[in-house]
Amino acid sequence: MKNKTPMEFKAATVDEAIANGLKEMGLTIDQVDIEKKSYGGIFTKACVIITPKETAAVTAEEIVAEPVSEIASDSVEPATVPSAAALIDLTATEKECVEFVTQLISKMGVRCEVTSDTENGEVNIYVNGDDAGLIIGYRGEVLDAIQYFALMLANKGEKEFVRVQVDAGNYRKKRKETLAGLARRLAVKTARSGRRTVLEPMNPFERRVIHTTLADDKEVTTQSEGEGKFRHVIIIPNQEERSYGRSDFRRNGPGKTHSFGYNKRRY
Repeated sequence: MKNKTPMEFKAATVDEAIANGLKEMGLTIDQVDIEKKSYGGIFTKACVIITPKETAAVTAEEIVAEPVSEIASDSVEPATVPSAAALIDLTATEKECVEFVTQLISKMGVRCEVTSDTENGEVNIYVNGDDAGLIIGYRGEVLDAIQYFALMLANKGEKEFVRVQVDAGNYRKKRKETLAGLARRLAVKTARSGRRTVLEPMNPFERRVIHTTLADDKEVTTQSEGEGKFRHVIIIPNQEERSYGRSDFRRNGPGKTHSFGYNKRRY
């Protein structure tokens, strides 16, 4: 799915708004048309409208985000066998991404070993060593940034989109297992209560884990709402309760839903 819908972004400056927009859309500046709506001021923010060009590649958000119906081909369809030319190109991309990550963490003063492999047309980069934890950051934010730039590097120019995943100290593997367990527990609770469960904001990788884990669940469905860093997953019971008892009204108030984060409950 290629989204060619114009999107509006606001920030303190025009450059910052453009940078935020490109990151959100997973595109490079040569793949979009930019309209500068306002330059901002003391009490107003700069605003730009970004529209993907007709030739723009599939965005990173479309590949790694939700809903699962949009990424079904990643998990249920048989993997295609890359052609010889594609394999050569993928090998060159893999080498380029590894060199980028190696140089980047070296400049960060992090001493780690960088290895890689390719599987089903995807480049996987692994960073391991005593300092691996330093490039993960809070809830993987630093690691996500490194992966984003590696993804942009791998997909510069006009060619078939290549997925890139960067992991450090098996963080993503462990995080995936934790989130999958959380998703299954909340799915059971949601089905029993008949009411929606709203999770805390997550990055695209984490949201995709939730969606994929519950893709075949017969009791619930999932969807994402919100924009940017506030985008989150909602688990919806298939038999959604439409009326509330008096005890529920007193406890939760009208129109409120339970909100679950990482083992935290908010009202």
